[in-house]
Amino acid sequence: MRLKERTKLMLDRIQGQTVEQKQIDIIDAYLLQAMKPERFWGADGKEAKSIVNFEDICIALNQHVPKDPKQMSVLEFFRTLETVKKKAKQAERGKRR
Repeated sequence: MRLKERTKLMLDRIQGQTVEQKQIDIIDAYLLQAMKPERFWGADGKEAKSIVNFEDICIALNQHVPKDPKQMSVLEFFRTLETVKKKAKQAERGKRR
């Protein structure tokens, strides 16, 4: 909602209407504080976690499909992952009955 307000103020300014910079600064401060910054490098960074998650998914997929997930195209990888998830969900439902 705040981003929408900021955009409206900026468009008003572009159209030549008087807009106080303070209004924009207040919204900017809110937006900057709304999200916690994340580290992308290092052992605990987003990059390392993404690599570990990818490796874990590859190990899990290797148990269900004959093709090496690392050799798949991006589309193949995600479609295979969705199919395995769907089958696991169906199997879980079958156990509940």
